[in-house]
Amino acid sequence: MKLRTMVAPLALGMVFAVATARVAGAQSPAPASQPAAPAQAQPAAPAQGQPAAAAPAAAADATFSGQVGMLIVQVKADQAQVYESLLTKLKESLAKNEKPERKAMAAGWKVYKSSDVAGPVVVYVHIIDPVAAGQNYIETYKLIYETFPTEVADLYAKTKDATVPSGINRLNLVLVTHLGGS
Repeated sequence: MKLRTMVAPLALGMVFAVATARVAGAQSPAPASQPAAPAQAQPAAPAQGQPAAAAPAAAADATFSGQVGMLIVQVKADQAQVYESLLTKLKESLAKNEKPERKAMAAGWKVYKSSDVAGPVVVYVHIIDPVAAGQNYIETYKLIYETFPTEVADLYAKTKDATVPSGINRLNLVLVTHLGGS
């Protein structure tokens, strides 16, 4: 059995446990003294040659050090459809992007949605197997910008508040044992 068919069911079980434990924190707002961390990339100062309104920058790092990685993304339940529209545009962008590193990212990247809704949160699990070395999987808007530069500012405005503050967790997964093989 392939590693990715073994990782997905185990990871989903682990995700539910992690997400359930974190939901209590997600339901209460962040303290006033601690600003909520953005969940996705935000437009920032443009790079040379890019329009000011649409130049995205990464808010966090999701570069994986091993062969398999996982992102657990908590999305506000009433924003699930909005988040899924972002994923659809990301998929379209990666499919049209000719860069070999983007093709490598897309090849091993699957997104699952938990059917167990934990209160006001829907949990999405990004399983990356194999990982494209050196690539940051959280730079969603940057990845879309590379293919659809004129659409990213509007997309950001529609989707920037879909995720729960501090609701993205990155896990580098290391195989301990393959229970069904040698």
